[in-house]
Amino acid sequence: MANTDNIITLVAAEAITEFALVSVDGAGKATITDAATEDNCIGVAQRACSTGDVVEVVAFGMTRAIAGGTIAPATMNLLMATTAGKLIAFDGATSKYAVARMIPNINQVGASSGDQIKVVFTGPSNLTQIS
Repeated sequence: MANTDNIITLVAAEAITEFALVSVDGAGKATITDAATEDNCIGVAQRACSTGDVVEVVAFGMTRAIAGGTIAPATMNLLMATTAGKLIAFDGATSKYAVARMIPNINQVGASSGDQIKVVFTGPSNLTQIS
């Protein structure tokens, strides 16, 4: 039996695309995460939906997501949100949050904008380097 404890359902406040990062708004509804500064990013939508529909969201763990730019996990596998609920390499800025990490494999050692990628969604965390 599959473990579904990491999947929640939310009502969509707007149209959401498949595998987009989503945040929770003030009304407790899912919205597309559009910036790495959103600390209310809750997970990754598992299907496309329209406003008012219920959408399944992976709140923690392995899922597919969409790359928003070039990703080279050998250089940086931590990822942050960008526009349209997509993911890009985390830049380490103190005002931004890493929300996932890419899991590369023999068939996909990197990604380009628009590619589906396998990630572990961990939720927002802000890492700063200590020198």
